[in-house]
Amino acid sequence: MDIYNRSEYIAYEFQWTSMSFPLFTALIGPFYMIPTFFIVGKMAKIFYDSSRLTTVSIQGHLFLSFLLMQLGNFSYIITDFLVLRIPATGVWTSILAQTEPNQLLKMPYLLAFISSYLSMLFPVIFCANRAIIVFFPKNHNELCARFMKFSLPFTVLLPCCFTWFMVPAVGHCTQLTAPYPMGAVMFTLDLKVAINEYIHLITSFFCTLFTFSINICMLVKVRHILFYKKSLNRNKTKTYKAELSLTITMASLFVPFLINGIIAVLALRNQSLIGYILSIRPIGIDTATVFEPWAFYMTHPMFGKYKRKTTVSSSPIAMVVSSSVASR
Repeated sequence: MDIYNRSEYIAYEFQWTSMSFPLFTALIGPFYMIPTFFIVGKMAKIFYDSSRLTTVSIQGHLFLSFLLMQLGNFSYIITDFLVLRIPATGVWTSILAQTEPNQLLKMPYLLAFISSYLSMLFPVIFCANRAIIVFFPKNHNELCARFMKFSLPFTVLLPCCFTWFMVPAVGHCTQLTAPYPMGAVMFTLDLKVAINEYIHLITSFFCTLFTFSINICMLVKVRHILFYKKSLNRNKTKTYKAELSLTITMASLFVPFLINGIIAVLALRNQSLIGYILSIRPIGIDTATVFEPWAFYMTHPMFGKYKRKTTVSSSPIAMVVSSSVASR
Protein backbone atom coordinates (compact mmCIF):
# COMPACT_ATOMS: atom_id res chain seq x y z
CA MET A 1 0.00 0.00 0.00
CA ASP A 2 1.47 3.33 -1.13
CA ILE A 3 1.54 5.83 1.72
CA TYR A 4 1.74 8.97 -0.42
CA ASN A 5 -0.79 11.65 0.55
CA ARG A 6 -2.54 9.43 3.09
CA SER A 7 -3.59 11.45 6.11
CA GLU A 8 -2.88 8.77 8.72
CA TYR A 9 0.73 8.55 7.60
CA ILE A 10 1.19 12.28 7.23
CA ALA A 11 0.02 12.67 10.84
CA TYR A 12 2.17 9.78 12.06
CA GLU A 13 4.53 10.74 14.91
CA PHE A 14 7.68 8.75 15.60
CA GLN A 15 8.47 8.10 19.28
CA TRP A 16 11.88 7.05 20.55
CA THR A 17 10.33 5.76 23.77
CA SER A 18 8.47 3.06 21.85
CA MET A 19 11.09 0.29 21.52
CA SER A 20 9.54 -1.70 18.68
CA PHE A 21 11.46 -4.50 17.00
CA PRO A 22 12.20 -2.39 13.84
CA LEU A 23 13.79 0.27 16.06
CA PHE A 24 15.74 -2.37 17.98
CA THR A 25 17.01 -3.89 14.71
CA ALA A 26 18.19 -0.49 13.48
CA LEU A 27 19.90 0.48 16.75
CA ILE A 28 21.67 -2.81 17.45
CA GLY A 29 23.37 -2.96 14.05
CA PRO A 30 26.18 -0.44 14.68
CA PHE A 31 27.29 -2.28 17.82
CA TYR A 32 28.52 -5.28 15.84
CA MET A 33 29.11 -3.65 12.45
CA ILE A 34 31.63 -1.02 13.64
CA PRO A 35 34.03 -3.62 15.16
CA THR A 36 33.68 -5.66 11.97
CA PHE A 37 34.61 -2.61 9.87
CA PHE A 38 37.68 -2.28 12.08
CA ILE A 39 38.71 -5.92 11.58
CA VAL A 40 38.30 -5.72 7.80
CA GLY A 41 40.26 -2.46 7.88
CA LYS A 42 43.15 -4.29 9.57
CA MET A 43 43.01 -6.92 6.85
CA ALA A 44 43.05 -4.21 4.19
CA LYS A 45 46.14 -2.72 5.85
CA ILE A 46 47.91 -6.09 5.64
CA PHE A 47 47.00 -6.26 1.97
CA TYR A 48 48.35 -2.72 1.43
CA ASP A 49 51.55 -3.47 3.35
CA SER A 50 52.16 -6.57 1.27
CA SER A 51 52.59 -4.40 -1.83
CA ARG A 52 55.24 -2.22 -0.13
CA LEU A 53 57.13 -4.48 2.26
CA THR A 54 59.19 -7.52 1.37
CA THR A 55 58.62 -8.96 4.85
CA VAL A 56 54.88 -9.27 4.21
CA SER A 57 53.86 -11.49 1.32
CA ILE A 58 50.40 -12.96 0.77
CA GLN A 59 48.33 -14.61 -1.92
CA GLY A 60 47.29 -11.24 -3.30
CA HIS A 61 44.50 -12.29 -5.64
CA LEU A 62 42.78 -14.42 -3.02
CA PHE A 63 43.14 -11.74 -0.38
CA LEU A 64 41.82 -9.06 -2.75
CA SER A 65 38.79 -11.19 -3.62
CA PHE A 66 38.11 -11.68 0.09
CA LEU A 67 38.21 -7.92 0.71
CA LEU A 68 35.93 -7.29 -2.28
CA MET A 69 33.54 -9.90 -0.90
CA GLN A 70 33.41 -7.99 2.39
CA LEU A 71 32.93 -4.72 0.53
CA GLY A 72 29.95 -6.21 -1.28
CA ASN A 73 28.48 -7.48 1.99
CA PHE A 74 28.94 -4.13 3.73
CA SER A 75 27.34 -2.23 0.85
CA TYR A 76 24.41 -4.66 0.97
CA ILE A 77 23.86 -4.04 4.68
CA ILE A 78 24.22 -0.25 4.37
CA THR A 79 21.67 -0.10 1.56
CA ASP A 80 19.41 -2.44 3.53
CA PHE A 81 19.44 0.11 6.34
CA LEU A 82 18.43 2.84 3.88
CA VAL A 83 15.70 0.83 2.16
CA LEU A 84 14.18 -1.13 5.04
CA ARG A 85 15.58 -0.87 8.54
CA ILE A 86 15.56 2.91 9.07
CA PRO A 87 12.23 3.56 7.25
CA ALA A 88 10.67 0.66 9.18
CA THR A 89 11.28 2.51 12.45
CA GLY A 90 8.82 5.20 11.32
CA VAL A 91 11.31 8.04 11.71
CA TRP A 92 10.79 9.16 8.08
CA THR A 93 7.15 8.09 7.65
CA SER A 94 5.50 11.51 7.90
CA ILE A 95 8.01 13.13 5.53
CA LEU A 96 7.81 10.31 2.99
CA ALA A 97 4.00 10.37 3.07
CA GLN A 98 4.17 13.97 1.89
CA THR A 99 6.69 13.22 -0.86
CA GLU A 100 5.31 12.46 -4.30
CA PRO A 101 6.74 9.30 -5.94
CA ASN A 102 9.79 10.29 -7.98
CA GLN A 103 13.07 9.11 -9.45
CA LEU A 104 15.09 10.05 -6.36
CA LEU A 105 13.08 7.69 -4.14
CA LYS A 106 14.06 4.90 -6.51
CA MET A 107 17.79 5.19 -5.79
CA PRO A 108 17.94 3.40 -2.40
CA TYR A 109 16.02 0.43 -3.79
CA LEU A 110 18.10 0.31 -6.96
CA LEU A 111 21.40 0.52 -5.05
CA ALA A 112 20.20 -2.16 -2.63
CA PHE A 113 19.67 -4.64 -5.45
CA ILE A 114 22.97 -3.80 -7.11
CA SER A 115 24.66 -4.39 -3.76
CA SER A 116 22.73 -7.62 -3.31
CA TYR A 117 24.02 -8.94 -6.63
CA LEU A 118 27.58 -7.90 -5.74
CA SER A 119 27.29 -9.72 -2.42
CA MET A 120 26.40 -12.88 -4.35
CA LEU A 121 28.95 -12.54 -7.17
CA PHE A 122 32.08 -11.60 -5.20
CA PRO A 123 31.98 -14.87 -3.19
CA VAL A 124 32.02 -16.69 -6.54
CA ILE A 125 35.26 -14.88 -7.41
CA PHE A 126 36.68 -15.77 -4.00
CA CYS A 127 35.80 -19.45 -4.43
CA ALA A 128 37.18 -19.51 -7.97
CA ASN A 129 40.51 -18.00 -6.89
CA ARG A 130 40.81 -20.50 -4.10
CA ALA A 131 40.02 -23.36 -6.50
CA ILE A 132 42.71 -22.18 -8.91
CA ILE A 133 45.29 -22.20 -6.11
CA VAL A 134 44.25 -25.72 -5.04
CA PHE A 135 44.12 -27.34 -8.47
CA PHE A 136 46.94 -25.41 -10.17
CA PRO A 137 49.53 -24.77 -7.43
CA LYS A 138 52.49 -24.33 -9.81
CA ASN A 139 51.13 -21.52 -11.97
CA HIS A 140 48.22 -20.22 -9.89
CA ASN A 141 49.56 -16.66 -9.80
CA GLU A 142 49.37 -16.35 -13.56
CA LEU A 143 45.96 -18.01 -13.77
CA CYS A 144 44.51 -15.94 -10.91
CA ALA A 145 45.76 -12.73 -12.54
CA ARG A 146 44.05 -13.63 -15.81
CA PHE A 147 40.87 -14.64 -14.02
CA MET A 148 40.70 -11.43 -11.97
CA LYS A 149 41.35 -9.30 -15.05
CA PHE A 150 38.30 -10.84 -16.69
CA SER A 151 35.99 -11.45 -13.75
CA LEU A 152 36.13 -8.10 -11.92
CA PRO A 153 34.76 -5.93 -14.78
CA PHE A 154 32.20 -8.63 -15.53
CA THR A 155 31.07 -8.75 -11.89
CA VAL A 156 30.64 -4.98 -11.74
CA LEU A 157 28.73 -4.77 -15.03
CA LEU A 158 26.44 -7.75 -14.45
CA PRO A 159 24.37 -6.14 -11.64
CA CYS A 160 23.83 -3.11 -13.87
CA CYS A 161 22.51 -5.40 -16.60
CA PHE A 162 20.23 -7.17 -14.11
CA THR A 163 18.71 -3.89 -12.89
CA TRP A 164 18.45 -1.90 -16.12
CA PHE A 165 14.65 -2.26 -16.18
CA MET A 166 14.46 -0.34 -12.89
CA VAL A 167 15.84 2.86 -14.41
CA PRO A 168 12.54 4.16 -15.86
CA ALA A 169 10.56 3.16 -12.75
CA VAL A 170 9.46 5.62 -10.10
CA GLY A 171 10.26 5.05 -6.46
CA HIS A 172 7.73 5.30 -3.66
CA CYS A 173 7.16 4.10 -0.10
CA THR A 174 4.81 1.40 1.03
CA GLN A 175 3.48 0.12 4.36
CA LEU A 176 5.13 -3.12 5.47
CA THR A 177 2.86 -6.06 6.19
CA ALA A 178 2.53 -7.90 9.50
CA PRO A 179 4.27 -8.25 11.90
CA TYR A 180 5.43 -4.70 11.22
CA PRO A 181 3.35 -2.02 13.00
CA MET A 182 1.48 0.81 11.34
CA GLY A 183 3.95 3.48 10.21
CA ALA A 184 6.71 0.99 9.34
CA VAL A 185 7.47 1.62 5.68
CA MET A 186 10.10 0.79 3.07
CA PHE A 187 11.26 2.08 -0.30
CA THR A 188 10.12 0.14 -3.34
CA LEU A 189 9.34 0.47 -7.05
CA ASP A 190 6.07 0.29 -8.91
CA LEU A 191 6.99 -2.57 -11.26
CA LYS A 192 4.18 -4.17 -13.23
CA VAL A 193 5.79 -7.63 -13.49
CA ALA A 194 7.90 -9.75 -11.11
CA ILE A 195 10.96 -9.76 -13.40
CA ASN A 196 13.19 -8.58 -10.56
CA GLU A 197 12.29 -11.53 -8.33
CA TYR A 198 12.93 -14.04 -11.12
CA ILE A 199 16.35 -12.60 -11.98
CA HIS A 200 17.32 -12.44 -8.32
CA LEU A 201 16.22 -16.04 -7.69
CA ILE A 202 18.05 -17.41 -10.74
CA THR A 203 21.24 -15.53 -9.84
CA SER A 204 21.09 -16.74 -6.25
CA PHE A 205 20.52 -20.33 -7.40
CA PHE A 206 23.48 -20.44 -9.79
CA CYS A 207 25.84 -18.66 -7.37
CA THR A 208 24.89 -21.12 -4.64
CA LEU A 209 25.28 -24.08 -6.98
CA PHE A 210 28.73 -22.94 -8.10
CA THR A 211 30.09 -22.20 -4.63
CA PHE A 212 28.73 -25.46 -3.23
CA SER A 213 30.08 -27.58 -6.08
CA ILE A 214 33.53 -26.00 -6.14
CA ASN A 215 33.87 -26.28 -2.38
CA ILE A 216 33.03 -29.98 -2.43
CA CYS A 217 35.66 -30.51 -5.14
CA MET A 218 38.23 -28.52 -3.17
CA LEU A 219 37.46 -30.41 0.02
CA VAL A 220 38.11 -33.74 -1.71
CA LYS A 221 41.30 -32.42 -3.30
CA VAL A 222 42.64 -30.98 -0.05
CA ARG A 223 41.95 -34.18 1.88
CA HIS A 224 43.78 -36.09 -0.82
CA ILE A 225 46.82 -33.80 -0.53
CA LEU A 226 46.89 -33.96 3.26
CA PHE A 227 46.71 -37.74 3.19
CA TYR A 228 49.28 -38.49 0.51
CA LYS A 229 51.79 -35.63 0.60
CA LYS A 230 54.13 -36.58 3.40
CA SER A 231 56.27 -33.55 2.62
CA LEU A 232 53.59 -31.37 4.18
CA ASN A 233 54.10 -32.88 7.66
CA ARG A 234 56.55 -30.14 8.53
CA ASN A 235 53.90 -27.43 8.45
CA LYS A 236 50.96 -29.70 9.17
CA THR A 237 49.55 -27.74 12.11
CA LYS A 238 49.70 -24.32 10.47
CA THR A 239 48.49 -25.73 7.17
CA TYR A 240 45.52 -27.39 8.88
CA LYS A 241 44.63 -24.17 10.72
CA ALA A 242 44.78 -22.13 7.53
CA GLU A 243 42.58 -24.64 5.72
CA LEU A 244 40.11 -24.86 8.62
CA SER A 245 39.89 -21.06 8.75
CA LEU A 246 39.01 -20.74 5.08
CA THR A 247 36.63 -23.71 5.24
CA ILE A 248 34.68 -22.05 8.06
CA THR A 249 34.66 -18.81 6.07
CA MET A 250 33.35 -20.61 2.99
CA ALA A 251 30.58 -22.33 4.97
CA SER A 252 29.29 -18.96 6.15
CA LEU A 253 28.83 -17.85 2.54
CA PHE A 254 25.76 -20.03 2.09
CA VAL A 255 23.65 -18.17 4.66
CA PRO A 256 23.04 -15.02 2.55
CA PHE A 257 22.42 -17.19 -0.54
CA LEU A 258 19.82 -19.21 1.35
CA ILE A 259 18.08 -16.13 2.73
CA ASN A 260 18.00 -14.37 -0.64
CA GLY A 261 16.58 -17.49 -2.26
CA ILE A 262 13.83 -17.89 0.34
CA ILE A 263 12.81 -14.23 0.01
CA ALA A 264 12.69 -14.45 -3.78
CA VAL A 265 10.57 -17.62 -3.71
CA LEU A 266 8.12 -16.21 -1.17
CA ALA A 267 7.81 -12.99 -3.14
CA LEU A 268 6.64 -15.09 -6.08
CA ARG A 269 4.52 -17.66 -4.22
CA ASN A 270 3.11 -16.18 -1.01
CA GLN A 271 3.51 -12.45 -0.48
CA SER A 272 1.56 -12.54 2.79
CA LEU A 273 4.69 -13.96 4.46
CA ILE A 274 7.04 -11.27 3.17
CA GLY A 275 6.72 -9.15 6.30
CA TYR A 276 7.76 -12.02 8.55
CA ILE A 277 10.73 -12.89 6.34
CA LEU A 278 11.86 -9.26 6.18
CA SER A 279 11.66 -9.03 9.97
CA ILE A 280 14.17 -11.85 10.48
CA ARG A 281 16.27 -11.28 7.35
CA PRO A 282 18.60 -8.72 9.01
CA ILE A 283 19.58 -11.30 11.62
CA GLY A 284 20.60 -13.86 9.03
CA ILE A 285 22.36 -11.44 6.70
CA ASP A 286 24.21 -9.62 9.46
CA THR A 287 25.24 -12.84 11.19
CA ALA A 288 26.82 -14.19 8.03
CA THR A 289 28.45 -10.87 7.12
CA VAL A 290 29.93 -10.43 10.58
CA PHE A 291 30.88 -14.08 10.98
CA GLU A 292 32.93 -14.27 7.75
CA PRO A 293 35.67 -11.73 8.59
CA TRP A 294 35.68 -12.54 12.31
CA ALA A 295 36.02 -16.28 11.66
CA PHE A 296 38.83 -15.62 9.20
CA TYR A 297 40.57 -13.18 11.53
CA MET A 298 40.25 -15.30 14.69
CA THR A 299 41.13 -18.70 13.21
CA HIS A 300 43.72 -18.05 10.50
CA PRO A 301 47.33 -18.34 11.74
CA MET A 302 48.43 -15.18 9.94
CA PHE A 303 46.38 -13.07 12.38
CA GLY A 304 47.76 -14.64 15.58
CA LYS A 305 49.11 -12.71 18.55
CA TYR A 306 52.72 -13.57 17.78
CA LYS A 307 55.29 -11.65 15.81
CA ARG A 308 55.71 -13.09 12.34
CA LYS A 309 58.11 -13.17 9.54
CA THR A 310 55.68 -13.80 6.72
CA THR A 311 56.55 -15.53 3.47
CA VAL A 312 54.70 -16.80 0.45
CA SER A 313 53.47 -20.35 0.89
CA SER A 314 54.23 -22.87 -1.81
CA SER A 315 51.55 -25.17 -0.40
CA PRO A 316 48.13 -25.14 -2.07
CA ILE A 317 46.58 -25.85 1.31
CA ALA A 318 47.75 -22.75 3.13
CA MET A 319 45.78 -20.59 0.76
CA VAL A 320 46.68 -17.15 1.94
CA VAL A 321 49.89 -17.20 3.88
CA SER A 322 52.38 -19.36 5.69
CA SER A 323 54.08 -17.83 8.67
CA SER A 324 57.27 -18.42 10.52
CA VAL A 325 56.14 -17.70 14.08
CA ALA A 326 58.37 -16.56 16.87
CA SER A 327 57.27 -15.48 20.33
CA ARG A 328 57.74 -11.88 21.24
